[in-house]
Amino acid sequence: EMLLFKNLYLILRILIVSFFLFLIIDFFFGKKILNHFDTFFSKSQFYERLIRIDHPIYHHTLRGNVKYSNNVSFIGTYELCTNNHGFKSKCNSIDDKHYDFAFIGDSFTEGTPIEYDDTFVGIFSNKTNYKTANLGIVSYSPKIYLSKINYLINQGFKFDHVVIFMDISDFYDDTNFYSIDKNLVVTEKYSEQKNLKRRKFLRRNFPLTNFYMFVIKKYKFKKPNLSRINENNLPNFTEKVNLKANWTYSKNDKINGYDLGINEGHKIMVDQMIKLYQILNINNVKMSLAVYPWPHQLNYDVEKSIHVTIWQDFCKNRCENFINYFPIFFKEMSKSSYIETYKKYYFKNDPHFNKYGHEILANKLIDTLTK
Repeated sequence: EMLLFKNLYLILRILIVSFFLFLIIDFFFGKKILNHFDTFFSKSQFYERLIRIDHPIYHHTLRGNVKYSNNVSFIGTYELCTNNHGFKSKCNSIDDKHYDFAFIGDSFTEGTPIEYDDTFVGIFSNKTNYKTANLGIVSYSPKIYLSKINYLINQGFKFDHVVIFMDISDFYDDTNFYSIDKNLVVTEKYSEQKNLKRRKFLRRNFPLTNFYMFVIKKYKFKKPNLSRINENNLPNFTEKVNLKANWTYSKNDKINGYDLGINEGHKIMVDQMIKLYQILNINNVKMSLAVYPWPHQLNYDVEKSIHVTIWQDFCKNRCENFINYFPIFFKEMSKSSYIETYKKYYFKNDPHFNKYGHEILANKLIDTLTK
C-alpha cells in the first residue's frame, strides 16, 4: 500500500509539474504555436474559437485573412473567408478602406451558415460590381452597429452608403446583453457575474489552453438534439429562439426573460440609431435600413408588425430607403401556406434564411439601391 501511495504521489507530482510547464509554454509561446498550425486548424471544425475574437471597442469581430474551409452548417459544411479587414468576403480578398456600400447586421447579414457568394451581400456585390463591405457578424445589435461604424470611420474607412439590417433578435440582444458608454465602447452587461475579466485574461494570456478546452468541450457535448426531431416536419425552434422572436406579437409590454419592457427598450435602441444617423450624416454617408421577418412573424404576427412600424417611423427624414421585406414573404405565404414558405426560404428548425431567402433579399436590394 505504501508503494502504491508513493507511485500515485509521484504520478500526481509529474502531472502537476507538466501542467504548470504547459501553462508557462502557453503563456510565452501559445500564440506562436497556434499561428504556426493555423492552416491545420482551419481545416478542423473547431476554428471558430480562433477566428471569432474580442474587440476592445465594439465587443467582438472576425479575424482578418481567414480561410475556414470546414465550418459546420445545418446541411454539412461551408467555407468562411474574411478579407484583410476581417469582413466576410470572397477568399483571399485584399481591400483598401473605401467602399460604395457597407451592410451591417447580425448573423443574418453575416450570412451564417452559407458561402459568401450565396449571401445577399455577396449576390448584391457580384451582380452590381459595387465595392461592398459586409460588416455584419453573429450577435450584433444597434449598440454595436453604432460603435463599430463610428470606430471604422475614425480609422479612416469611407462608406458612401451604409445599409442596416435590423433583426428581430436585435431587441433582446441589445437590451439584455450589451451596454455602451459615452465613448461608444460596448461591453457585456453583468460582466462581474459572468467573470468576464478573468475569462478574457485567460483567453488572452493562455490561448493554447483556451483553444483545447474549447475543443474538448465541443467534442464532448456534440450530441444530436433528439428533442428537435419533428416527425411532421413542422419547425421546432429552441426556447431561446422563441423568446427572442415573441416580442413583436406579445400582448404585454413586459415579457418574462427580457430586462426591459418593449416601449422602454425600443426607445433606447432608437436613441442609439439616431446617434448613428448623426455620425453618418456628418460624414456625408447615406443611410438605409431594412427589416425582414423570422418564421415566427409569418406564423404569429401581422404584415404591419411593430418591428416594421418602429423602424419605418425612425427612417422618416433620415433614411435614403426603408426596405421592408415583410410584404414579400407575407405575399408568398398567401399563395401557398406558412409551412411551405418556411421550408422554401429558411433552414429547418432555424430562423435563418437559406440561399433562396438570401436571393429574395438581394433582388430587392438591387432594385432599390441601384435605380
